[in-house]
Amino acid sequence: MTKHQSVETQRRLQLQIAGAGVLLALMISAALWALPYPQTVHAAQTEAYFVLNVPPRNDEFVIKLTDPAKIQHARNLLRGAVTSPYQVQGKIIKQPASYNAPWSFHLDPQSIGFFDSSIEVCDGSIAYVETHLDEAGGDFLPGLAWCPWASRLVREIAPTVGGNEVTSVSAASYRRAGLAEESMVAAYGTNLALTTEIATQIPLPTKLAGTTVNITDKLGVERLAPLFFVSPTQVNYLIPAGIATGYVTVTIRNGNGTQSVERAQVLDFAPALLAANADGRGASVGLVLRLGEDGSVHLEPTAYFDPEQNKYVPKEIDLGAAGDQVFLVLFGTGLRNGDLTLSDLRIGDVPTELLYLGAQPDFEGLDQVNLRLPRELAGKGEVNVRLMVDDQKANPVTLKFK
Repeated sequence: MTKHQSVETQRRLQLQIAGAGVLLALMISAALWALPYPQTVHAAQTEAYFVLNVPPRNDEFVIKLTDPAKIQHARNLLRGAVTSPYQVQGKIIKQPASYNAPWSFHLDPQSIGFFDSSIEVCDGSIAYVETHLDEAGGDFLPGLAWCPWASRLVREIAPTVGGNEVTSVSAASYRRAGLAEESMVAAYGTNLALTTEIATQIPLPTKLAGTTVNITDKLGVERLAPLFFVSPTQVNYLIPAGIATGYVTVTIRNGNGTQSVERAQVLDFAPALLAANADGRGASVGLVLRLGEDGSVHLEPTAYFDPEQNKYVPKEIDLGAAGDQVFLVLFGTGLRNGDLTLSDLRIGDVPTELLYLGAQPDFEGLDQVNLRLPRELAGKGEVNVRLMVDDQKANPVTLKFK
């Protein structure tokens, strides 16, 4: 295919998708981790909390230190009194910790140490460990030892007091570590709104039924979040553009002034694919475009509602005649800041040609992935879609091939 043909094909694909707005709107609505330390400790302290990150990413991770010597070393690093060892290592515990939201793991405080050099087998970014946590302890991070290269402490924080009054997750994958700039979010709690209301205008309003969502980022900048939907137990909102990535404070205030507060985190990107049953898995939300060799155009959804099972199931994808070109568009959120050249999508064990990864132009917070479907998928039946954006793995969804 020549460059001109590729550009023209992509243009036709986008035009066809733009023409499927009503169908898309209906589907989306349905889917919605030992060296010696300085021993000069002036006052013993039983515990302290420090934030680390792993450049070049801005994701942040909180560690809890309980050894007075290590606490002092951490503070010395932060004030520049010492410069090494400065990288953090420890043993992963596959459970969330209240002080380390939104991650599904934390480091055993007694195992934490500092190092200057280590072996590659224990390296990995925060987000990579999160999305591959089920593999940790095997070939990946043997013994659950984690030593992220280039990790550094960035500040000390006060201990958390109480728990979150509301929990925000990706509106597609339902992961807590799923919030990114301009991504769609679902927040769950109580007394979040006095009644139920759905946004009916674009741009989205910042108040619905008297409810507002205020997000304060790590720079202290406050922004009102655009709202999709509010109810007493759920609020769907959009992470505002321009927000500083890292820890944020989310405050949801209802029409009576009652507020619910959460400490959350906004990542650089957090790939998530929409599932038709709004459960983060199973049948996908997408469209199949087949351009027939004879000039015909066929556009179909990737799922349909089966009344017998009372849920959406994958619709068989027909790749058509040998000369037909077949494209797939999958919808999600948290994708737009990812790099297409560092992304990979496999359907079962079959690699695909990614054509586009970015914002969907008609719906706020909605992103899309465009790809060409290889003919070797014919007859594969039901298979999982595995999308990697840089080092992050999206939630798997399902397709079915005739």
